[in-house]
Amino acid sequence: MKKLITSAILLISIQVAYSQSIVDFFYSIPEKYVDNLSFIERRNLIQNQTLEKDDMLYSLDYDSENGYLRLEQSYTEGQSGYGIYEITYWNLKSKKLIAVSSVMGSNGGFHQNDFKFFEYENGNLSEVRNGYLKSYTSNFKVFINNLISEFTKKGTNQSDKDNLRLQFTIDLPRKGKNISASFKEGFMGSSHFDNYSKFLKLREKTFVFNLENETFE
Repeated sequence: MKKLITSAILLISIQVAYSQSIVDFFYSIPEKYVDNLSFIERRNLIQNQTLEKDDMLYSLDYDSENGYLRLEQSYTEGQSGYGIYEITYWNLKSKKLIAVSSVMGSNGGFHQNDFKFFEYENGNLSEVRNGYLKSYTSNFKVFINNLISEFTKKGTNQSDKDNLRLQFTIDLPRKGKNISASFKEGFMGSSHFDNYSKFLKLREKTFVFNLENETFE
């Protein structure tokens, strides 16, 4: 009997280690990528879908079937700022690829705050240094500048790219496998956006996931 119980516990442990869900990844992503929420705070969010912490209000929506999670953050009083955090994953041949994206905004505007790829393999979660997306590197400042450069015309100076960054966001798929990135007029209005849109060769782009090569093209 003891041997059977031990075997059952081992089997459950293996299943937990290798059959990860979007909720499991939400728990395991380092705190700094989900607004420094602790494991206990994240567990409360999964159970209740909302959480109040100091002057912050968090709301959570997740889709286990499609492997997608969206966390929204806002202030309960005073400030107008907000944050949107997205997590999703792709099943690769021998591992899982996880993406974590965050957008920050307020009445004054919005911008892509961070973007990271992680790999989950053999029970281990590790941050991806480069790959999967042509421009991707784990150094976010370098990555976002590389990515915006794909959208801008040759000869666009760094100052204009920095201004365009304030209107640029990356969207993870709730359904499907493709990542999209785009410039939005947002708070700046069409006239302000027009001042910088002349530097764009693309306003939006869908990075299509190639399952065979396991890259976004």
